[in-house]
Amino acid sequence: MRNPCRIALSCLLLVGAACSSPGGSAKDTADKDPRANRSEAISDEEWDKLRAPRPHGDPLAVRFTDFRSNRRLGLLNESHTDPAGQYSEKRKLEDSMNKIGHDEVVAALVERFEQNGFFKLAQDGPSPNAGGSAWTMTLEVERKAGRKHMSLGPASTPKEREVFNACSMDFVQLYSSILGLQAVDHAPDWQSQPKPGLPTKH
Repeated sequence: MRNPCRIALSCLLLVGAACSSPGGSAKDTADKDPRANRSEAISDEEWDKLRAPRPHGDPLAVRFTDFRSNRRLGLLNESHTDPAGQYSEKRKLEDSMNKIGHDEVVAALVERFEQNGFFKLAQDGPSPNAGGSAWTMTLEVERKAGRKHMSLGPASTPKEREVFNACSMDFVQLYSSILGLQAVDHAPDWQSQPKPGLPTKH
């Protein structure tokens, strides 16, 4: 039986390891934080200029589409898309479902896909834009080397369903835990919005 908290714990541990160091102390933090030794207040803008930038890696993006509800969710890392630019620009409601995660968090999700067997079954190239009668859901991973996708439909094998379900559940759990403050062109009508589709066993 899969542990539903495994992906969240893996990401939290990974972020914690990346952001902490053995033997750290309050003095170490004060030495690194230019605000700690200042008697006057410092603005957020000044702090952004003084603080060391977060280390970036290769751009990554993971996208999940449910053709039944036309829900398209995207989880991008900071090396792929700048959070400030993403969230400050007003977008159409249907194009506002992308969230930005730290590089190491999205990388942990892609690693989980690898462990689940996604890349052994995935096809080269981007996901199909429409499902028609062939597909109900798709998952796509965009890496520096290119895109790979996996689609689920009536003709999918039990193994394909098993792998897709494992990966999509990991994606939905992580996506739901990340806060996104996207500016949109109009407020959504939550009563009429379709509920996001979750993978089901057939």
